[in-house]
Amino acid sequence: MSRLFFAFLLLMLIGLTSSNRSFSSEGSNVTADLEHLNEIWNRAWLERDVTLVAKLMADDYLYIAPNGKLLDRKAILNIIKSPSYRLDNSVRTPVMIKPVGADAAVMVFHSQAAGAFEGKPFKDDHKCTMLCVRRGSVWRVLLEQCSPNNQ
Repeated sequence: MSRLFFAFLLLMLIGLTSSNRSFSSEGSNVTADLEHLNEIWNRAWLERDVTLVAKLMADDYLYIAPNGKLLDRKAILNIIKSPSYRLDNSVRTPVMIKPVGADAAVMVFHSQAAGAFEGKPFKDDHKCTMLCVRRGSVWRVLLEQCSPNNQ
């Protein structure tokens, strides 16, 4: 009986070890999903696609601007809806993705963008962090924080 118990225990340990290996492959799906989310998010901003930006945002979305100002979902959507807002170009490189558990991940990237808002042209060069969460089977942007790139 004790040999049977030890054999069962050994099989359980082997199963747990191999399930950790399969988690790594799930992690690569997370990475691919988030790379796709990042591309769609950036394109939606370039195209001023308010509906898509709103869909990709979590309901409790927050943005911390380079000047430290905190903007909620409504404030950010008002910016992209504004007729005075224009984004001429936006590049994010390199994008590093760090999963945090099964349903959250952090993206870190260098962002360079140019456009205009309320009659004032802007040219941004920032280091940014984006926190994404999975709600059900869908990834959403929960928080963004950008700091001036002083390098």
